[in-house]
Amino acid sequence: MQIHYTLDDSAARLLLTIRSVEQVWDRAAELHNSPGVHVMELATRHVLGTGSGLVEELARYFEVGVSDTDPYQLAFYDAHRAELEDLLRDLRDVQPPLVALHEVAELFPLTIELDVTFTLALTVVGYPAFGYVRTYHDSEGETYHGLVVNLAQARAHLLALGEEEFSLERLADSIRHGFFNHEGFLLAYAEYARAVGRETERAQERLKNRLLSRGIAWYLSYRHDFPFYDARIGLDEEHDLPIYVARCNALFDGSQSDKQLDEWPQAWETLEPAQACVDVVGYFAARAIATAHGIEGLREAIWAGPERFIHMYNALGKPPLRVPSLVE
Repeated sequence: MQIHYTLDDSAARLLLTIRSVEQVWDRAAELHNSPGVHVMELATRHVLGTGSGLVEELARYFEVGVSDTDPYQLAFYDAHRAELEDLLRDLRDVQPPLVALHEVAELFPLTIELDVTFTLALTVVGYPAFGYVRTYHDSEGETYHGLVVNLAQARAHLLALGEEEFSLERLADSIRHGFFNHEGFLLAYAEYARAVGRETERAQERLKNRLLSRGIAWYLSYRHDFPFYDARIGLDEEHDLPIYVARCNALFDGSQSDKQLDEWPQAWETLEPAQACVDVVGYFAARAIATAHGIEGLREAIWAGPERFIHMYNALGKPPLRVPSLVE
């Protein structure tokens, strides 16, 4: 698998230079042609259901003030301009770099001929979430996956992680591994599964694929600092894993019913009081497999499929996953 990406900070850099309506129109062409602005706009419009474009909202903001809805959160970005300028400057020089998607690519079979393309965008405006994903197509029909990081939400994100003080290193790790690699793997795995014809329509197959894909994605997010994230997610493997495995096994039993697929819950986490069991068990399974067999073990599971992932996990003596269609 070949992963191609463009890291574009124009949805932050350009915005931070604009201070008047005249400057909006002077730089309108740059904004319209920016891949980062494009994917940020697509995501914001999709999530909020708004038709407002960034250039028009900016012009209105500098002419008459913030609109009633302020879909791009322009008032917040303008009020925190100096702080965001410093943050963007610091992130440009951070080491190691913000992108480590080679860690995703190396998990897939080296012989698979598949190209996956990402636009990685840094922004200071848009939907008020730290990170979000939007897949889109260019004028020639090529598929791109957009991963947007909103730096205006950086401090709130770190607070949610349990950081008491701002840490550039923790923020960079959250972008690099917690978001780009996490979401990048999920998107790459979905494309790989389609390319190899891996079945995902039946409820049980979807559950098994989610166990593998979500589990490895969370492993990629946390593996560079297990102690910190162990405390962050608040799960004790010895105590909690058997509980979540039991919930997983109940889901697999339920997926054998005669109900039509459209009657099966689409969001399994709605059945959970806290974390989704498929995510938790998948994460601990991926972590155990990587500990026992290294990256080669995860690559083998991806190549062979989620049933192999489950077999490898069960062979390690952990609380067993009991999937009706598998013979142990």
